[in-house]
Amino acid sequence: MNPWEMSGEIKEQDYPKLIKEFGAKIIDDKLLNELKKFTGELHPFLTTKLFFAHRDLDTVLDDYSKGKEFYLYTGRGPSGKMHLGHLLPFIFTKWLQDKFDVDLLIQMTDDEKYLVRDIPMEEIRKNTHENILDILSLGFKKEKTHVIIDSEQSKILYNNAILFAKRLTASTAKAVFGLKDSDNVGKYFFTSMQAVPAFLLSAIKGRNIRCLIPYGIDQDDHFKLARDILPKLGYYKPSAIISKLMPSLQGSGKMSSSDPNSSIFLDDNEETVRRKINKYAFSGGRDTKEEQRKLGANPDIDFAFNMYRFLEPDQTKVDKVYSEYKSGRMLSGEMKALSADAINAFLSKLRSRRESIKDDVDSYMFDVDRFK
Repeated sequence: MNPWEMSGEIKEQDYPKLIKEFGAKIIDDKLLNELKKFTGELHPFLTTKLFFAHRDLDTVLDDYSKGKEFYLYTGRGPSGKMHLGHLLPFIFTKWLQDKFDVDLLIQMTDDEKYLVRDIPMEEIRKNTHENILDILSLGFKKEKTHVIIDSEQSKILYNNAILFAKRLTASTAKAVFGLKDSDNVGKYFFTSMQAVPAFLLSAIKGRNIRCLIPYGIDQDDHFKLARDILPKLGYYKPSAIISKLMPSLQGSGKMSSSDPNSSIFLDDNEETVRRKINKYAFSGGRDTKEEQRKLGANPDIDFAFNMYRFLEPDQTKVDKVYSEYKSGRMLSGEMKALSADAINAFLSKLRSRRESIKDDVDSYMFDVDRFK
């Protein structure tokens, strides 16, 4: 597994082993309680262990309690249209921004997709524009949200990236990312660009500011390198809060843009969402109605229930559905219908907000003068 490809699939029991190998820590109850002191509540992505591991989140919270600021950073590689799996880290990032009222850098790595995918730059630029609209439709705070498009902000990114790149050897990049001599040199250099937002505000303001990065576990290699190199440049190690990969509709592997039946895309209409959930969604239910009534379902492995749990803000409703489904009082068809309703309601809100910001995207773009 690296940021660009993954062979095989990660199963639930693999995550603790991966985190141990990667040198991160599990988010335990003590840390959740500490976080709750500042947020007042815990996001469902935390209580369900979707975001399950961290690096120095405790340090960020300790500094924040002493009045020290931090900022958020996350991003998107615009290789195509977005599905729900792509959007989940942004949903959580928005919650963090709302709770802590902090600045957020969103990096659109159009250069990366040109280097690692066989996609024309013209198509990548179109994807970038569409993806930005999708992300901003979640309702991020305009005055505190700053979108960086690598190819358009190349001056400030590159001038900082070369500082990072001078301390990153080709042998290290090859070992960490599994690169080969036949890979283009851009792939060796790119992690230097992705590291820049993790120290960019510190560089601009001339003082160290902690950066907290929510990301999927498949992106971990970039930020492990950043944590090794940034202290050599005089900056804090970036902190991280790490998520599992969003499983595909079928329950194995992860949601993939290349397999339309594995994913719910943000532009899927209501009929398509219902068809995909009914036909492809992995069920924790039983084979027959009678068995379901007698033995109940396993909601924890059920795609429809988990999507409902992620999108329903009322925890009381979620707990009731969990109990009904697990006991057998609710059937799989009813669970799928409830999930499809929740997904369609969520997508409808996104589309409405998307239309409202179409002519206002420029006001979200990164402007270095706002931080001087």
